[in-house]
Amino acid sequence: MKNQFLFVINDIRKNKVYFSWNIIQISIVCVLLSIILQSAFEYRDVKDKFDKITEQSEIYMFRDETTDEKFDELLNDENKLQELAELYDSVQKRVEDPRGDILSFTANSNKRFYMSEELAKDIAQIWKVPEETRDSLEMISVSENFFQIFQLKPEGDLEQFKKKSEGKIPVVLGSSFQKIYQLHDIIYDSNHQAYEIGGFLEEGSYYIAPGERREPVYLDQVILKLSEIDPEDSVDLLDYFVTTYYIIKDKDFMENVVEQSRDKDLMDLSINNFSFQMDAITGDIKDEMILNGSIMVILFIFCLIAMTGNVLQFISDAKREFAVHMMCGADKGAIIFRIIMQMWCIYISSAVFVILIKKASKTAFMSLAFSGLYILLLCLLPIWILKRQTIQTLYKKSYE
Repeated sequence: MKNQFLFVINDIRKNKVYFSWNIIQISIVCVLLSIILQSAFEYRDVKDKFDKITEQSEIYMFRDETTDEKFDELLNDENKLQELAELYDSVQKRVEDPRGDILSFTANSNKRFYMSEELAKDIAQIWKVPEETRDSLEMISVSENFFQIFQLKPEGDLEQFKKKSEGKIPVVLGSSFQKIYQLHDIIYDSNHQAYEIGGFLEEGSYYIAPGERREPVYLDQVILKLSEIDPEDSVDLLDYFVTTYYIIKDKDFMENVVEQSRDKDLMDLSINNFSFQMDAITGDIKDEMILNGSIMVILFIFCLIAMTGNVLQFISDAKREFAVHMMCGADKGAIIFRIIMQMWCIYISSAVFVILIKKASKTAFMSLAFSGLYILLLCLLPIWILKRQTIQTLYKKSYE
């Protein structure tokens, strides 16, 4: 057995170019397949979330068409602020009415988390912060029901997320922060405000924000805090109306809010239906999946032809050597083992690269299982060829 492994090592050394090229091909195919599977799971997940959210309703949001002049007036006029607070209060009463059929959630990403020097040093250890935002992190203020609506299950106690204690603001962090922080650790912003870590999201967690972008918003590097509206803060009130989504059967309630706002000369609001944009998001994911799938099929066919050709070439080049070994007492099983081991060495080397690139994810292991099946089928080729050969035919064909 030891001699067989020595032969395998020697074969790999003599054919290192083909060996390396096959590793690259299989690695690329596996990575692409992993991306396709990830897109497929994401597509299914996004579609399921969308279908659940809009099972019996539509998603609406206010669109702000207020001019800059009027906006400045709203920020500085105390009477306008009071009227805006009254409008907000009436909306909240309607939303919170247990007899009503209005479901809303808030996801406000307009503000950023400006880091303390210590936090900035910690973050620099786990990911590269873009130069243009090197002093701040993405922060999203969310409503209490945000996690339930998007089926997010943070590690930690969500009840603590809703309670502010001893001047510390509770936050839930994306999975990337878990590399250096633990539950109940304290982080600080640039104003030395303390934030207590109440939970961590699972890796790959995301939500859908059709008012902001067409693709899902991933939360791995995001800080989530509870949205709190100060009725005496005009910026908070204005943000509320343009960062809150309403899941309702009809938009009569929202049309009334638009009418009240215009009658009182407050914000110039209109209504956006985002259901069609949710369809666009799932469509984009599907298109990406089809594109990657087409590339993978082409590469797989190329890989199939190349690896099959390499195996046939190796057998053809080594027929005389195989015949001599068999005359010296080696059986066909030992020679077949020698060829097959090269294939599995290629597979194992590719698997290492794939796991380094895609990590130990479910899609990585599924792609490796697929490539393992391909290698298994390819192993039948030398078995089929050599089982039909004798010492004489191998020796004779080595001179053809």
